[in-house]
Amino acid sequence: MRAVYSNLRAARTAIKDVGRLRQIAKVLVRHGLGYVVQAWNLQDKFVVNLLVEKRDESMGPPPDLFERICVILQELGPTFVKLGQILSTRPDLIPAELCDQLKKLQDDVVPITAAEARGVLEASLGRGVDQVFTRFDDAHLASASIAQVHTATLDDGSEVVVKIQRPGIADTIGSDLNILYWVARQIEQTIPEAQAFDPVSIAREFDKAITKELDFNFEANNLERFKRSFDTDEWRTVHIPTVHRGLSSKTVLVMERLRGVKITEAAPFGHDMDAIARECVRMLLKQVFEDGFFHGDLHPGNLLILEDGRIGLIDFGLVGRMTPPMKDRMADLFLNLITQNYEGLARNLYDIGRKNGPLDYPSFEADVCELADKNFGSASLADVDFGMVVRDLIEGAIRHNLRIPPDYTMFFKALMTVEGIGKLVSPDLDLLEESRPHIEAIIKQRYSPERMLRAAVDTGQAFVKLSRQFPVTAHQFLTQIEDGKLALGQDPRQFAALEAGRQQRFNRGILTAGAGTMLLAGVILHGLKGIEVLSLPTLLYLGSAAVGFRVWWRVRGEGW
Repeated sequence: MRAVYSNLRAARTAIKDVGRLRQIAKVLVRHGLGYVVQAWNLQDKFVVNLLVEKRDESMGPPPDLFERICVILQELGPTFVKLGQILSTRPDLIPAELCDQLKKLQDDVVPITAAEARGVLEASLGRGVDQVFTRFDDAHLASASIAQVHTATLDDGSEVVVKIQRPGIADTIGSDLNILYWVARQIEQTIPEAQAFDPVSIAREFDKAITKELDFNFEANNLERFKRSFDTDEWRTVHIPTVHRGLSSKTVLVMERLRGVKITEAAPFGHDMDAIARECVRMLLKQVFEDGFFHGDLHPGNLLILEDGRIGLIDFGLVGRMTPPMKDRMADLFLNLITQNYEGLARNLYDIGRKNGPLDYPSFEADVCELADKNFGSASLADVDFGMVVRDLIEGAIRHNLRIPPDYTMFFKALMTVEGIGKLVSPDLDLLEESRPHIEAIIKQRYSPERMLRAAVDTGQAFVKLSRQFPVTAHQFLTQIEDGKLALGQDPRQFAALEAGRQQRFNRGILTAGAGTMLLAGVILHGLKGIEVLSLPTLLYLGSAAVGFRVWWRVRGEGW
């Protein structure tokens, strides 16, 4: 019965995926990308048969291709919108112009009805909405691809926002993920150059990211971690909303409502935008270099300026992480940028990157130095466009078969976004100068007595552990050798067998050569004397036949 159930479930999924594939094909054709459908042979599938007309290959791609890609992703729905948003953080994978277009993707979609929202909420709460909230606004505050947001009031008068997952969205995304894996494999097969970027691995990374986003418990965990980090006197300038765990679940997230405006719209309200811009940079660098845990989607809609001038952060579904070694590498990279040590900058990028093929390091270093000199050579640090520097360096690394891992590119994207927003509201913002104290602090901490002592203790503990394990491991190793369970080099018995086989093949070769020689001699002598009974040529023929038969018999029985 389990096998029958699994087969029926697989068949149902396949039918659903084929229907979704048909929708995707229609959208591609409608926006002038029918040649993609044709290249992937989608028109040969029975459900989309006769859907696509042949297209003249000489026409090339349609104009404004990157804009069309954004529109297509928007039409295809939540999975593809999220894919575009995540790809916008990966300038190491897609062209910079496409990254800029993908940043414009919005989650605004047709909202679900109030009845649907209440149904999901009551299923999560296990009771009626009016039993939990004194007020629940049926009119949505925002409608996104995965969830919809409503406002409400608790019994104690606290204002909250309620994030409600769209019903059935998990099934839709599951079907889309199956198709994305198929598309990734098609890209690898039809575009050989794309193999360097490993599309299937990208699909796998996206699968992990969006699967987490479907479980609001992960976002609640992230929210609480940020809350603990910024709930100190030093960071009174930043406010993280409080999550109501008892009312939240996998499909519902209830949290404190923040009243404010987007950072890009805050200037008319009399806030000190220069101080706010510097505080945004300091906040991000604190997340990266102190916490090793940072907000991965810092666009203006997620940066609110509250009525009292504090910075409010929302939407914690996408986060990045920095391990201590990663933080050290980033600190070195910033330090080399500040001091304009371009050779050191090349070494940083080389250490960070993943090698996808042969890399000529001297050429790579020369390229990095040229790119850095182009951006820093004739400008003061305050005038440098850090986003352009990062983009040039990433594109240069790609040309040299070097890929930047996702967490680094997510940080670069966050930093570029904060710099862009900061310079928009405060044109004199100097990102590198603002980062100097943090870089100096982490460099100082790296060589502090406490950290050096901790490193020495860790090394000593590892050595002690090794010294304890070594006698046992060595005894097991030697015992396995004595018992014949482990062989070092060539087993003498195997060597003897190999030598016997080699000698056997050598002997057969000699016999074959001898038979051939006798046959050739017989032919020569036969031509000189003619055929005679028991003549020398006849004897040579017989000898050759006998030897040849012997070789054939042994080969037949034993093989060469």
